[in-house]
Amino acid sequence: MPSKAEIRQQTMQQLTAMSVPDRRRASDELYQQLWALPAYQQAKTIATTISGGFELATRPIIERAQADGKVVAVPQTLPHRQMAFHVMDETTTLARTKFGLMEPQDNQIVDPAAFDLLVVPGLVFASTGERLGFGGGYYDRYLPKTTGVKVALALPAQQTAQPTWPVDPFDILLDAVLAANLE
Repeated sequence: MPSKAEIRQQTMQQLTAMSVPDRRRASDELYQQLWALPAYQQAKTIATTISGGFELATRPIIERAQADGKVVAVPQTLPHRQMAFHVMDETTTLARTKFGLMEPQDNQIVDPAAFDLLVVPGLVFASTGERLGFGGGYYDRYLPKTTGVKVALALPAQQTAQPTWPVDPFDILLDAVLAANLE
């Protein structure tokens, strides 16, 4: 069994190598699946990230949710591998972190219990709900605090039927893994 680090590295290489047309088609399919979800349609408050580099672009999710009148919040990393999700709007100040990601520096913090839907990032997602994240443990610490629907959007390189990595007892299962199909 490959290590988590090896799986992460291999997945990042596959995502980076994905052609622009394939990425666009797969991304559009994932957005449509998300917007069709009853959990999305009924959600008033949504958590997502500000994507970086090889990740699925989250700007279309943020913009559509805001246009649909939903409150959107994005994470700020804190000491001790904690996070706070700040409301994302035109007044939010963003700054680049040591990880190279853009994070909010101000605006209202949303209580974890207030989220109706969380679009959870990661590198690999099993259709059974397990996720392999980036290794920081931030979401492992945050997800137990929320009761919102937890969904992942998986590009082809991020999909697996079963976990091919060790699953820890503290890992929180996702409620849904939306998968893009390029066939």
